Amino acid sequence: LSCPLPAVPLNAGVSVSGTEPGALATYTCDPGYTLFGSDSLTCGGNGKWAGTPAVCATNVAYKKPVNQSSTSRGGKGENANDGLTTTIHDNKHCTETLVEASPWWAVDLLRPYQVAVVRITTRGCCDQEPLQNIEVRVGDSTNIQRNPLCTWFPGTIEEGVTKDLTCARPLSGRHVFIQMVGTEGSLSLCEVQVFSTQEFSRERCTDKSQLSSLTIFNQTCYELQTTEGGDFERGRAYCQERGGDLAHTTSLATHRFLTSELDRRKEDMKTNLVWIGAQKEPQFVSRTWRWVDGTVVEDPLWGREQPNNYNGQQNCAVLDGGRGWRWNDVGCDLNYLLWICQFSPRSCGSPDRKENTTIMGTERGMGSEVIYKCPEGHLVLGLPSRSCLSSGVWSGEAPTCKYVDCGQPAELEHGNRVLTDSRTTHGARVVYECEGNYTLQGEHTLTCSDDGNWTPSPVPQCLFSWCPEIESPSNGEVEISGRRSGDTATFTCLPGHYLQGAKTLTCALGGQWSAEAPNCVFVECGQPETLRHGEITLVNGTTHLGSVAKYECDPDFQLVGNTQRSCLDDGHWSDPSPQCALIECGEPSVPEGGYVTGYSFEVHSEVMYHCEPGHYLVGEQVRLCTRDARWSGHSPNCVYVDCNRVPVLSRGKVIYHNESTHLGSVLEYTCSSNFRLDGEKLRECKRDGKWSGEAARCVEVRCEEPEKPDLSKISITGNDRRVTTTIANRREHVALDNTYRVGSHVTYKCDRGYVVEGLASRVCLINGTWSGLSPKCSYVDCGLPEAINPGTFRLLSNTTHYGSQVSYECGENWKIEGRIRRYCQSNGTWVGEPPKCTEVLCPELTSDLTEWLEVDEGDRRVGTEAVYRCEVGRELVGKTERECRTHGIWSGFQPRCEIVSCSLPDEIPNGRVVRLNESLEYSAVVEYHCLPKFVLRGPFHRSCQANGTWSGITPHCQVDEGAGILTDNTVDGTVNSARGGGGGGDGTAATEPGYTGLWAGLGVGLVGAALVALVCVLLRARQRQGGKETETNSSVAGGVGDKSVSHPASEIISYSNLSDPTTGNNIYENIVEDDEYADMSTGHTYSNPDDNHHDNYYNNYNNHASQPTYTNGEVLTIGGGEEPMVTAGVNKPPAHIMRRPRLPPPQPPVVPSLPATSPSSVVTINGVTLASNGT
Repeated sequence: LSCPLPAVPLNAGVSVSGTEPGALATYTCDPGYTLFGSDSLTCGGNGKWAGTPAVCATNVAYKKPVNQSSTSRGGKGENANDGLTTTIHDNKHCTETLVEASPWWAVDLLRPYQVAVVRITTRGCCDQEPLQNIEVRVGDSTNIQRNPLCTWFPGTIEEGVTKDLTCARPLSGRHVFIQMVGTEGSLSLCEVQVFSTQEFSRERCTDKSQLSSLTIFNQTCYELQTTEGGDFERGRAYCQERGGDLAHTTSLATHRFLTSELDRRKEDMKTNLVWIGAQKEPQFVSRTWRWVDGTVVEDPLWGREQPNNYNGQQNCAVLDGGRGWRWNDVGCDLNYLLWICQFSPRSCGSPDRKENTTIMGTERGMGSEVIYKCPEGHLVLGLPSRSCLSSGVWSGEAPTCKYVDCGQPAELEHGNRVLTDSRTTHGARVVYECEGNYTLQGEHTLTCSDDGNWTPSPVPQCLFSWCPEIESPSNGEVEISGRRSGDTATFTCLPGHYLQGAKTLTCALGGQWSAEAPNCVFVECGQPETLRHGEITLVNGTTHLGSVAKYECDPDFQLVGNTQRSCLDDGHWSDPSPQCALIECGEPSVPEGGYVTGYSFEVHSEVMYHCEPGHYLVGEQVRLCTRDARWSGHSPNCVYVDCNRVPVLSRGKVIYHNESTHLGSVLEYTCSSNFRLDGEKLRECKRDGKWSGEAARCVEVRCEEPEKPDLSKISITGNDRRVTTTIANRREHVALDNTYRVGSHVTYKCDRGYVVEGLASRVCLINGTWSGLSPKCSYVDCGLPEAINPGTFRLLSNTTHYGSQVSYECGENWKIEGRIRRYCQSNGTWVGEPPKCTEVLCPELTSDLTEWLEVDEGDRRVGTEAVYRCEVGRELVGKTERECRTHGIWSGFQPRCEIVSCSLPDEIPNGRVVRLNESLEYSAVVEYHCLPKFVLRGPFHRSCQANGTWSGITPHCQVDEGAGILTDNTVDGTVNSARGGGGGGDGTAATEPGYTGLWAGLGVGLVGAALVALVCVLLRARQRQGGKETETNSSVAGGVGDKSVSHPASEIISYSNLSDPTTGNNIYENIVEDDEYADMSTGHTYSNPDDNHHDNYYNNYNNHASQPTYTNGEVLTIGGGEEPMVTAGVNKPPAHIMRRPRLPPPQPPVVPSLPATSPSSVVTINGVTLASNGT
């Protein structure tokens, strides 16, 4: 058999390896919860999971108010629920009571919780007896014995262990008590945790705050901000950032909880004023206070003389530690106060689920919903969905699954049935269809419903008008009135048989009887189920139809159900099987002023009646639950008695325990300092209304001289005649005639090497004796301490007895780990473990390396040198080596790696250098380009190397010896012929051999020169009219534009070719037009007045040669003359182009096409300037 899906408790998850026998279901709890029970279950061969079901619970006692029977040696009660699980007391970490009878410790959970487990951590050695006979009680009473017993551990609990004390059954209560019963001793607890499933863990509150600052009460998260200060709005903004607000709408119980938390933190708080979320309405005359959520504060807990609303400016509320944490109204702008945040949990955690159920939906936040599903064929019993409420809990209860099987659906005569889902379990469907000549009467489709039946009923029929013959059943008879529609057939069975089916059948329209013919069957019910704690008697000794079974219970049990059952004709016993339940008497009546103890109401159980303080019992105190389910006897009564107060006590006072004087109350006489009580200390109010005994009186008390042990001296302080009395030497049995007041202290000190065995201090008690027994001095020797290697030790006093000290040192380049000094303890051992010597190593350097830096650090011992190096392309800045020095510190500082940079590459004459990506760093690349008519000799590009130099050698530009004068006189690679025309139509006339083209060009040039001269005369006349002394050269280029740029007059030379004759690429093709390089030389202007017009290009060049000449500002001799021509502006890019090669130069100017009548180019030949139209 396979197992169903296992059940999962609240706040837990499960991992299932399978559902076959041997499979495991492993449970884990949500963060902040502890798992109790089995963390895994095993699928058994019987189809059930084996093991104790797991429970995930959280600690609800953390930092709640505590109390204990007494306190000793710094063992405060709150040490047991401060969250520290240490087993060392050290007078501050654990609780400790005085040595007394049945000491106890208690925690107030501030509201009832269902407690499952109480976990205690016991104190480790020493000087403390182990715990024994521990009793845990949980309930709502502050009186220990009035609370139900959770569990009792009769044995001894080991020292320094954590022990889980599990309740026999979960108990609900507000108070949890832990008590050592039936013994006298001291109760010491280092930590107590109370686990419940009815609260969520702090981990669900917020992820933006420290877990230690969060606390939970009544399913609400609180954060006590006790370190950071601010005004009211600052505190509120802080809380809202974490999804909450300042603490608001707090109940009285919540107020008590928060104030107890503040009391715990009071010593660490810089102020005792703490913001809460309450403000007064802004109107000056209003006295209404509202919480920050807008609701009215109904019962504000104002402190004394509050609220005073000084000057109408105190409109915010705080908890005032100086007024017992009651409310105080202050100004909202005080910027140093603390605050308390309140917010709902972020999620509801993991929902629980019953066996064989699954959950759809993974969200667990506020408002999320989970859907429960059952396996196919099962019915969901309960609400199928649950929502995460704002309180952090899931709505409703987890549903269960019920297996439902409707069985095979009825056959349809003269028809067919089809199971559409191929099953007969819950939700399955069956579809009916009739054969030919028959009509279906009823529903076509039936569904397997929740109650295990096919619905809707009845099953449909295929009707025909004539019914078939019908035969008598075996062991029975049939009487037929006919076989036509409306006729009937009535069936009867022989005695002892059961008619299985309808007794009467009717012939219905459609040719069928109203039901199948019944059968007469012999009925057998079988043996009835066994009766636990009882017996079954078969009256007639049979189990067939009509048999009767009689049920009776054992003594102390009563029958729940029918006393008899009959075998019915359906083969089942009538009514449910009864059960024998243990007799219970119910809850007994409780008299006014009394209460009842005893929590079992079963037969033979006893309850005991008690009266409240001030009452005495009249009647029987014990009543017994009898077998007739009634309590024996009658309920007793409680009578009230009051003894009133007694006269005052001279030199003392009377203390009324519990501030009462009624029956059972106790008064206590106490005397002032230096007085002792003469008479009974306690008196009790008796039933006759009088106090027991006689009144006591106070007389002065003094202690005799204490005895002095050998090898010691004693010091007595607190005497009324001297401040301190020291007795160093005194013969035995010789006493001084001194007495000492109550409260005087005697301190014992032993000679060197001896230790006090017993109490080192005694006090003069109220009974005139010194507390405890006189100690003695015992010699203690610890022997030589353990040696360390490599190292030495030195006895500081050259002794090894009690109090001696030893000092340890390690060798050079070794450091000591552990105690440097140890001392001889009273138990004859040196305190702690001897230290160890570990070799000094410098810290690793590889973890702090910067980018590109590498290091070889060696073995990191003292004296070792670490060597740094950089990756290729980087250079080291700083020292290459660092030494590991004494104390494990590296010398100097870590160097860094900087990328290698090369200097600016050399410029080349008649060319330019292009820096790719504007970089001079390692791996940067520069390219070299020559001006037209020059050829690059050397590498085309060079790269920056790791040593900071450029690869290869600097190339140079050499004049191309094969370049002719007019063979490539182009702009951007085009022949300087008129656009749209040319000598032979192919643009090649200028390059053909012979002089025909030359003379033709000369003729055209002369004509052009005449036209230019005419234009110049007209322009000069125009300038004179306008008073301007400048002229344009628009006619030189032959283009007309909307705008023109004026330049000083200059002579005209031919256009120069700015393209590489080998590649056709312009060397400035990457410089944008609007850049600083648009004006590359004197006389160049680019103008683009409108996007729809051609660019106009103006050039002023020195006309000294018959073809372009490229120099670097040198003096050239042309045509036999010696006139300098500076052409660096044309032939050599400016210096800034060499510095910023990435910025592209402007596109070369476009020479507009001119009409055939206008010259398309200007050519200078042997000093004569000609205009050519392409011929």
